[in-house]
Amino acid sequence: MTEEERARGGELATALKGLHRALIRAEAGDDPELQNPYTLLFAVIGDPRFSWMGALSQLIVQLEEALDDKEDIAELAPFLTAAGQLLGEEEGTQAEFRLRYLMALQKEPDVALATGALRRVLTRLAQPR
Repeated sequence: MTEEERARGGELATALKGLHRALIRAEAGDDPELQNPYTLLFAVIGDPRFSWMGALSQLIVQLEEALDDKEDIAELAPFLTAAGQLLGEEEGTQAEFRLRYLMALQKEPDVALATGALRRVLTRLAQPR
């Protein structure tokens, strides 16, 4: 992966993390038990309410690993496709994620803002260099 690809991948990772953070906040809502950051962390890791975000979490981890791997010659395109699939822009959308994502999008403005930021990054990175 070239340094330019790494920088572009970093942009994508930042946008994906922003969406992930917004989705976690939306799912936690006003639950008083989840106001403590440590309790929230353990809930995100083990509470079934948050399990639907697993595909997004895995995508972020895979992207970060590819960016950290100096020997990897992978392209950024598969990550762009996977992110588009999560948002429903590509074939192969994951139904559970899509449904829960749309519900969060309706109730939490931060999810809409993070989605907009991610869509802008996806559009910019998909354009030929």
